[in-house]
Amino acid sequence: MKTGNIRNRFGRAAAMTAVVALVLLGGTLPGFAQTAEGHPQDLEIEIINATTGEPGTVDRMVIEYITARRNSVADFEPDGSAFTAHGVPVINNGKYIVTVWKDEVPYWWSKRGRELVDGPVVLHVFDTVSSLDGISISGLNLVLRRQESMLRLEYMLHVANLAKPQVTANGYPSTFEIALPPGASEIEAGYTRGPDPTSIAVNFSRKTAGLSVPLTPGQNQIRIEAVVPWTDGMEIPVGSNLPVNAWSVLTSPVWLEVGSTDIEENDSEQVQGFRRFAGFPLESGETVTLRLNSGEQAAGPGEELFTKEAPAEKDASTEADADAKEGGSQLPLILMGIVIIVIVVAVRRRR
Repeated sequence: MKTGNIRNRFGRAAAMTAVVALVLLGGTLPGFAQTAEGHPQDLEIEIINATTGEPGTVDRMVIEYITARRNSVADFEPDGSAFTAHGVPVINNGKYIVTVWKDEVPYWWSKRGRELVDGPVVLHVFDTVSSLDGISISGLNLVLRRQESMLRLEYMLHVANLAKPQVTANGYPSTFEIALPPGASEIEAGYTRGPDPTSIAVNFSRKTAGLSVPLTPGQNQIRIEAVVPWTDGMEIPVGSNLPVNAWSVLTSPVWLEVGSTDIEENDSEQVQGFRRFAGFPLESGETVTLRLNSGEQAAGPGEELFTKEAPAEKDASTEADADAKEGGSQLPLILMGIVIIVIVVAVRRRR
């Protein structure tokens, strides 16, 4: 056996032994730890209770790497107000969503990978209360669409939580209520405070819908949809157990009549195909009623404005011919009258 071959074999054996030793001792090789989401990193996290200004705690944390979809790279239950998330794969330029839960209320942050790595990452959460003090509906837009035998309702709410100190309101079985017409069905609700719309549980009684939704400090956007059978003279209530600072109504088709002394038509901000009405502020627990009817255009038969034939105009030459014919038919009678008069006069002269 040649000396060169022996050395090569001993060299390869030594290299393999080094690799095994490194792995057994807990070391890592460059590139071996690389994953599709990046290099594993230890991330330092701190939780602050923004209500008290003191260190806080959370029940759960999830970190998601955002590509064409959301990829969970960490999901665990933290211990304490300051902790380390071990071995989280991170790409410096990657986009991440960090979600924590406190008292079953989710809070979201959008972070870049470098922000997570450079840490510590400080996250603020709030105490949770059931009180509605300092909370109001800053804007309510109600859209009413008459579609054949159904009326579709869409409520778009902006709920302002200005409570001091800052807290999250979240009651059970509902946080607040909003008036809905009797017979409403297919009720769906959601809010868009996080990265995706989140469904809201609705507890509907005969006249009100209770919404189980966390109202965090600042503005909260909520959307409610429902349908109700259409009848002329039907009544739509508007109100909430929260004060309503401003509200408006959009109705379609434009011939839909709305009867109420609590609204006035807004001609300056009309929307194509709709009529817009502006309402007066409502106190907590105050409800007003809108009475809907089909307008005259809907009650009477629709006139075919563009297909109905216009009355045919009389041709002037035709009228002249008709007059000539009428005059011609009267001429023999006139001549006969003249002849009779002449004969009578002649007979009298002979006598």
